[in-house]
Amino acid sequence: MPRPRSFDEADVVARAREAFTETGFAGTSLDALLEATGLGRQSLYNAFGGKKELFMRAFLSDTAEALEAVESIRHGSGSPITRIRAQLVKVAVAHGAAQTPPSLFTRAAVELSARDPDVASTVNAAFETMRAHYAACIVEAQEAGEIDGAADADSLGAFFCAVIDGMRTLGGSGVPRATLLDIGFTSLTAVPVTALGQEHLSTDDGDWS
Repeated sequence: MPRPRSFDEADVVARAREAFTETGFAGTSLDALLEATGLGRQSLYNAFGGKKELFMRAFLSDTAEALEAVESIRHGSGSPITRIRAQLVKVAVAHGAAQTPPSLFTRAAVELSARDPDVASTVNAAFETMRAHYAACIVEAQEAGEIDGAADADSLGAFFCAVIDGMRTLGGSGVPRATLLDIGFTSLTAVPVTALGQEHLSTDDGDWS
């Protein structure tokens, strides 16, 4: 009769996620992964199948969190245009000057999408979901009279996906918070915001210092 596992799979996946986020898939050796997770080699193989399989578990976990974060913007409180502005501010504050590294989702997209079909398909599907959430928020802003109704919501949804992920990546390379805030606020000027939308954007959105 097999012995019960003496570790928590969710905890192992979380630890692996931290390791892969810090050094990437190629840069994380099996020995480093074993040290990070506290598993023995055979336990890792028995429970997860190997390094790649554990990476995919960690990657999918990170992707799910990224999708939940974007969905919360779509269904959050406040007017639609200020919810988008708040997300731009949140990313700048969190990632400025490499305070928080880019997510495993972002790192894997850059490192592996061109050569790993599993990662590429996950990234593409996640991007489409994120784009759809931002686009829905844009449509809501149009219905609320904050954005010109003639604007292409799908294109603007993709635009904000690119801006926000780019801000995370730049922040991870050391770009300061003030520069990221400037990028975020400048991106809003590309949106045909109405007078009502400008009025809503003129309100404070927290401490940005």
